[in-house]
Amino acid sequence: MITRVEYLKLKARIDEELDNLKRLEKALKKLKLFPEIEAATLNGLSLEDEISCRVIGSYLHDYYCSLEKVFIHVAKSFDEGLPIGNQWHKELLEEMSLNISGVRTALISKQTMVKIDELRGFRHVFRNAYGFNIDPIKEQQLLANLSGISIAVKKDFKLFFKQMDEFILIE
Repeated sequence: MITRVEYLKLKARIDEELDNLKRLEKALKKLKLFPEIEAATLNGLSLEDEISCRVIGSYLHDYYCSLEKVFIHVAKSFDEGLPIGNQWHKELLEEMSLNISGVRTALISKQTMVKIDELRGFRHVFRNAYGFNIDPIKEQQLLANLSGISIAVKKDFKLFFKQMDEFILIE
């Protein structure tokens, strides 16, 4: 069982990652790519250009990595351990949508999990393929969905902490 101090550390770590997400969103907003795609170019290059795809891909990659850090912190804090094997990223994401009786509530909803899974899949391609293989249409669709992911994640995290505060801090 997680102690009150461990739980407060977890909240602080997740707050740091939420700040990182805000920084990423702010940078994308500066590029007129968040919360909606308003730009047709990045520094004069079309959004379909390889360089633009690499830049956008980097932001999407970082966004997912920040979320995954939260998932890792949660799993470790509640002594769940991390999945092993080739599918550990996907399994970790799925585990975050589980209510574990007597341990913790779900960090994210099943609907949010599906949205984040698209981002996870992109992160995998971005890490394991050459930048010139990025499909700009798929990347822009994911970028267009990022605002919805952001809203859903923040809502789910808030609910998680509301429920867990009652469970851990009151006991």
